[in-house]
Amino acid sequence: MPNIPTVKTKVMKISFWFFILIAIVLVTFSVQNSESTEISFLIWTIQISKAVLIIATFLLGLITGSLYGYFSHKPKKTKKAATPVPAEDISFDKKKEDSSKPE
Repeated sequence: MPNIPTVKTKVMKISFWFFILIAIVLVTFSVQNSESTEISFLIWTIQISKAVLIIATFLLGLITGSLYGYFSHKPKKTKKAATPVPAEDISFDKKKEDSSKPE
């Protein structure tokens, strides 16, 4: 039986090379931004690599944005619809309404 590539194997190959490319970019970024920087927040001060700081900030924003998107587009529970008024109870005849008014 010949080995015919399927759509699934093509997608897997593309995603594999995509993640390899992302890994190379991430390693290059980390090496070029490996110097330490000082972060101060209120009373705390820490020394951290610029690459770790930028990647952590990106991931925190990604998580925050995903959670916001999930909760803002989540289907809300609908309230029970109002009971419709039967058609025979609705009067569209203006003559009946006008005849009840004294002239």
